[in-house]
This record gives sequence, structure tokens and C-alpha cells, in this order.
Amino acid sequence: MDSDGPSVLVLDGDYDTSLVIARELTEDLDATVVGTGTTRHSRLLRSTYCDYGAVVPPSDDPAYADAVAGVIRSARPDVVLPVGYESMASVDGIRSAIPEDVSLCLPPSDSFRAAVDKAETLQQGSQLGIETPVDYSRRVADLAADGRPDVSDHLPFPVFLKARRENGSATTSPVSDPEAFWESYDRIAAAAPRGDVLVQEYVDGSDSTYGCGVLCFDNAVELTCVHEEVRSVPRHGGSGTHLRLESEESVARDATRLLTTIGWDGVALVEFKRRADGTFVLMEINPKFWASYALASRFGYRFASTIVADRLDLAVETPVGSPAERGEMVFPLRELQFQLENREEASPAEYAATVCRRTAAWDVDHRDLGAWLVPPVSLLAKLPTIDVSSPTSDTVSTVRDERKGVEA
Repeated sequence: MDSDGPSVLVLDGDYDTSLVIARELTEDLDATVVGTGTTRHSRLLRSTYCDYGAVVPPSDDPAYADAVAGVIRSARPDVVLPVGYESMASVDGIRSAIPEDVSLCLPPSDSFRAAVDKAETLQQGSQLGIETPVDYSRRVADLAADGRPDVSDHLPFPVFLKARRENGSATTSPVSDPEAFWESYDRIAAAAPRGDVLVQEYVDGSDSTYGCGVLCFDNAVELTCVHEEVRSVPRHGGSGTHLRLESEESVARDATRLLTTIGWDGVALVEFKRRADGTFVLMEINPKFWASYALASRFGYRFASTIVADRLDLAVETPVGSPAERGEMVFPLRELQFQLENREEASPAEYAATVCRRTAAWDVDHRDLGAWLVPPVSLLAKLPTIDVSSPTSDTVSTVRDERKGVEA
């Protein structure tokens, strides 16, 4: 590779989070970044912070894991960083085939599977004395076996439905109308792995979600970052579009207790909701870099750089970065995409109120607009003049001839 710094393979180049990680690694460690994407138009492969790129199938394609293994053999990076859930699961599945001189930072396989299973997560939390939502899943299973009667006298509406296991997307639905329950249940079941659905109390309090990003090395906590997700898309259980740092010690305490009980290595986001009485209720673990990671990185919580520095025993102080106590961020492109795809809910005034906040930074990097303004692959696929086919490839090609200078 072409730098004295470490070489890092950053997966999931279609996601904007990969751009944040690539910039962070470049700024902090002068890393050589190898990126993967599902098309040559993928955001990371268009980024000024990406030195080499490879096109691979989508992460839910059966050929994905073999393609990533091929990229690892070709590029021989020092460290591999999966970003999304499906790439985390794929790398977990091929970890025994990865050369010994290529470093990973992943939880044990059993721990990863426990975090993916939201029912098991909540059981572990309850055993630790952490507040968890009231669960009605068994009651609903009995009702389904009894011919699916009217549920209005059996469940305290509103209720909240979600896929029991992580599947890489927001598979959730609040239900306030009993007559719509079974239709909503079937919709979630159709998208849920194994068709398993959790039916929970709707935590009626703050509309915000609270998250604690955690980094562990060999089950010892290295770094935490708590945020409040004020607004998200979809509006109930999705990716954040307005967030701010928080100092909720109880959230950080319970998140780290939970992960160290399961046994953790690497990053995860533990999510909570807040009841009207102020108590926090555990919702789930996202065993990956979270979609709003840009907030943490922008305000000095440099999880990705800390992983690389630790894995390679670099001569830098860890955790890398200077964490701030306060910080706020909006995600204008993510909010805009939601507005365009949900025109019946769209509101220009609401959009402006979300993104035009004087106190909030934007996640968009103005020095890397060529990558940030690339439309999502899902949109590119609809354009007849753009070929977004993604043949399996273990060929790593140079993205740019020489590294461009970046400002601190």
C-alpha cells in the first residue's frame, strides 16, 4: 500500500457511515483506506479518503462473504472494519479463513448471536435488573393459534411490533388500532428472520431514542458515547436525522453492564427509550457501527481509529480523540431522502426545522462532496443510464493516483 500508516479495509461503501470512518482513519492515522461497494458508483469508492476500491455483491447476497474473502487476499489489509450488520455477520462467518496477519475486532460468535436476538438481549437485561418493555409475544402466539380473534380485549394498545432478530433494516411498527394489528403483524413477520415477531408495550414517554455507543477490547470497556436521537427516519425506530450528545450515566452504566455480561469485543450501540416518569427502558443491541456514528466521530469519540490503533499496537494514545461534553448534529440528506420517498408525509417546513439548526453540525463533509452527493444505490438502480450491476470481484483497483491533502 502507498502510506506509512496502517491499511484498513472498510466494508459497506454504499453507506454514508463508511465515509465518516474513512475520513476519521485518514485524519487520525494517515491510513490507507481500501473500500468496498456494490457498484463503482458507491459512495466510498467515490471518496477522496478512499485509496483503493473493489466492487462486491450486496451484503445480503450469498456470494458476498466469498467476495470479501477475495478482497482480503488481494489487498492484505492490516485491519478489516465491517460497518453494517450483514457484513458483520458475514465476516464473523469467515473469520477462521482470514489470514493471521489481518486483524479483526469482533465479539465472540456466541455473543454476536445473543445480541442479534432481541428477545435474548431483553432477557439478559432483565436478569441484570435493567428495565425492559412488557412483552406480549407469548400471548399473541396463543391468540394466533386460537384463530386470530379480535385483540382489542387482549392487548393494551398501543403496542409495538419488531422483528425478533436483527436483519439490517428497520423492521418495526407501532400499532394503535386493534383492527390493524394482524395486518401489521403479518407485514413484520414477512420481513423478519424466521418470521419471529416481538410484541411489546409501547413505551409512552419521550419520542426520543437514547443510544450508548460502546467499544470493548476483550470484554473491557474502552470508550462510551451517549446520545439522544431526537428525530429519525422512519419516525419510529429508524436512522437518526437529529441527534445530540447526552451525559446520562445510567444509560452508559446499563449498556456496559449488558455487553460485558454477554461478553464483547468491538463496537455496539445499546438503545433505550424513556418513560414519562424518567426511567430508561432497554430496547435492543445493534452489534455494529450505528447509522448516526458521524455525531460521535465529529465530537471526538473516534471509535474506528481506536480499534485500528489497538489492534496494531500503534504508538498513539488510546482512546483516540478528544471527546466533547456537548454536541449536536443533523443529517440533511437522510431526512431529504425520507421526505422524497414519503411524499404523503412530506413537509418542507418540517424539513427546514430539522436541518436548519444554528447549533447543529451537518454530517455532510464539504471536502468530500463528490462522494456525499452520490445518490443512494437504491435510487441509482432505477436510472436506466446507470449500470449498478455488482459482479463478484476480488480485484482491488486504485481509486485515485495519489492521496489528496486533507485539513485537520
